[in-house]
Amino acid sequence: MKSLLDGRDREQQMWSEANRLRNKGKHREAIRLYRHILVENPNHREAALRLAPMLAVEGEPFEAWQLYRRVALEHARDKQYVECLAIYREACRFVPGEFEAWRLCADLLVKLKRHDEAFETLLDGRTHFTHSRNRAQAIALLTRAREIEPWDGYLLLDLAQLFAAHDQTELALELLSTLACRVQGADLRRVRWTQFTLTWSARHFFLWLRAFFVTREHEEDDDLPTLSLIDPIDEEDALEVRETPHLRSVSGESA
Repeated sequence: MKSLLDGRDREQQMWSEANRLRNKGKHREAIRLYRHILVENPNHREAALRLAPMLAVEGEPFEAWQLYRRVALEHARDKQYVECLAIYREACRFVPGEFEAWRLCADLLVKLKRHDEAFETLLDGRTHFTHSRNRAQAIALLTRAREIEPWDGYLLLDLAQLFAAHDQTELALELLSTLACRVQGADLRRVRWTQFTLTWSARHFFLWLRAFFVTREHEEDDDLPTLSLIDPIDEEDALEVRETPHLRSVSGESA
């Protein structure tokens, strides 16, 4: 019994000291203590959740995601879905390059019947997979989003260009044909032009010309909103520099 109490006292002391170091910005020392706590007590969820974002900021996103995922799954097994969702959302913020973080977050939102939020989560996640080497992940996120909103024009046009860049031209043309029946004006011209650049066929050139001249004649407002599109980034292009999330100050009390 005495050894058990001594172990708990030691854990509490390390916990308080780790939080103190974290608040003072001494992240490496804090990380070392949080890791030591988890070695002695792998079920210490709070230590895992304090450690995960620090690891992400320090450039260790994979280990950070493993901690987030483990604790989130523990909450899910306990049917604590609100807590599980909060962890997935924090993971999306701190390790946005982890495809599974976005997918699991969206799947949980669907399970909670929050479909609009799930859709927005998937679209937000897609913006973090713009490099050509991440094209498959971007396609997977948009394909999942299409199961929620099958006819969203922004999604369909983006997905079509991703298919085309991924050498899946037939799928791209199928989506564009579907989209062409649902848009007009500048949006239709853009769809028809994309079809033409994929096929370089006389038929699609004629369809683009018809859309260009006919739709412009009927447009009364040149400021109508048009479909946006996220262009895939080539290998030699520089990746966008994203803001690093900041760690919040925490108290040294045990949760």
